[in-house]
Amino acid sequence: MKNKNTLYLLSTLLPIHIAVISMFWLTNFTLIHLLFLFVGWILIGGLGVNVGLHRWASHRSVQLNKFAKPIVIYFSIMACQGHPYWWAAVHKGLHHRFPDTEKDLHSPVNGKWTSFIGWILTHDATKVNYRYIITLTSEVLLKYTYKHYHKIIWLTWIIVGWLNIDLLLWALMLPAVIALHSEGLINLFCHSNVGYRNFNVADRSKNVPLLGYFVWGNGWHNNHHARPSSFDFGKSISGNKKEFDPCTLFLPFIQKRK
Repeated sequence: MKNKNTLYLLSTLLPIHIAVISMFWLTNFTLIHLLFLFVGWILIGGLGVNVGLHRWASHRSVQLNKFAKPIVIYFSIMACQGHPYWWAAVHKGLHHRFPDTEKDLHSPVNGKWTSFIGWILTHDATKVNYRYIITLTSEVLLKYTYKHYHKIIWLTWIIVGWLNIDLLLWALMLPAVIALHSEGLINLFCHSNVGYRNFNVADRSKNVPLLGYFVWGNGWHNNHHARPSSFDFGKSISGNKKEFDPCTLFLPFIQKRK
């Protein structure tokens, strides 16, 4: 395991999983906890990962307005899936450039466990090619957060935990774990024999409706691979009204007006 992978494991991946396990002893389950989880799922899983890391940083499919940009970047960091530079470089430079080959780090062709989460721990993070995300280097906030990535996460955890441990566990850490494993489910099932295809693209991508609705449109994966630059992964690509992409609900609030 490489040094950067070890740092990620010890500083973010391991703590959020330990925290979620500890919830059984540290907190109770009430409607307010469910509300914390729901809001965290929207902000981290929806806005942070599927808008910030995926659509904005990786594919530049939306121009964020000046109010939304710092919020989107912040929650993309609190998802604990790596800095947007790294996430976008892996996704655009490897997953879309070499889909379903050995170079595609999270394809099931390299094994189901590797596809789900193992690739994060075993790949050489120092060999990720950042030339595929050159447009991100002009983003001032990304330059700053790249230098202070782990500090931002831990400072947030300390402050929120000091204010309310339930808020920390239910609104930040549990949603981060759910978002991480949701991405794993996309890697595992949307490039396998499950689902269907609207487009004959040069990879194994499939649409899986359940993941389309509950993983912020990411389950309309065949559509996405057919037109990666589209913000809407659903009906605007396929024309199928049933393929609704929940991330489109964010657009009126985050998109830069022309």
